[in-house]
Amino acid sequence: MGQAEENLRLGGTAIKPKGWDRTGMEAFKFLLYNPDTGEILTRTPLSWLKITVFYITYYCFLAGFWAACLMVFFLTIPEAEVGPKWQQDWGLIGKNPGVGIRPGPPDEMIDSQMFFLKKSDNNMESSEGGEGHLNIDYAVRMEDNFKKYDNIADGGHPLELCEENTLRKEGEPACKFDMAQLGDCQNFPYGFVNEEEEGNINPCIFLKLNKIYGWEPTPLTWETIEKYPSDYEDMTDELKELIKNTDEPDQIWMDCKGRYAADKEVLDMDFFPESQGIPIKYFPFQGGKYEPPLVAVRLNMNQDNTPTGQLIHVQCKAWFEGVKHANREKAGMVMFEVILNEIEPRCAEC
Repeated sequence: MGQAEENLRLGGTAIKPKGWDRTGMEAFKFLLYNPDTGEILTRTPLSWLKITVFYITYYCFLAGFWAACLMVFFLTIPEAEVGPKWQQDWGLIGKNPGVGIRPGPPDEMIDSQMFFLKKSDNNMESSEGGEGHLNIDYAVRMEDNFKKYDNIADGGHPLELCEENTLRKEGEPACKFDMAQLGDCQNFPYGFVNEEEEGNINPCIFLKLNKIYGWEPTPLTWETIEKYPSDYEDMTDELKELIKNTDEPDQIWMDCKGRYAADKEVLDMDFFPESQGIPIKYFPFQGGKYEPPLVAVRLNMNQDNTPTGQLIHVQCKAWFEGVKHANREKAGMVMFEVILNEIEPRCAEC
């Protein structure tokens, strides 16, 4: 009975470590140095040696790994002023530029390529600084885009017009884009607003090639079209005739047409320049200041032929040697839609 009581008493008694009741300055002194165990800041000198060696080794390997990754990164950085490291076939972009359109949509519809227009509108007051949906807002956004062409200089000197239509040599400054090539589409409001009281608008849509560093296009010739006619079945007869009879073959050609039969019936277009081409003198892009060359497409919205409320699908393609067109990726082409709505009647008493 006595032994059982002793066992019970031991089982209910907590074994407390030595010094558990230290407090205040005494506890702090034992934290700095414990004379019973030889610990300094809770560790013996041997323990401190082991953990120090471990972390020195660990961080040396970590620093070496980081330095190796940094060296690999530096290998991908091009030398000064020589362009991207991976270009054309070695890069993700390749050498098949996409086609862009201007003016773009308002910021809230940045992914849209649809033009919502009033078929007749003489309002010249923009809303929200061009970020609205009025006809004049499209014109204001295009004017803001053209301002980027003003006073552009390369190395402190203004870009100059190039007379000779040849590819730019390495280190040569880019050629200034000749706005006169845009004909009737070079002036504000670019056909988005009627300058007369009656008649439909004739908006100008501007086509450009996306920039690819160092890309030197090879112009498409009539001989190539005759040799491989199946590759150019989608080219319009009008453009084929232009290429056949041109006196300036060194160009990248732009071509537009209605995507569906209903679109082709109502679509009437004029191109500026009439050659529908971008001279090769604007290539290659070599960085620095650059004015992207444009081809303007004026959509002639005839009163008798253009229905109100019909969505018109327009497909535009670039043509040069080796071009590849892909609807899904929009490679070498662009598609957009135009819809003309009735102008809202204005209240004379408002």
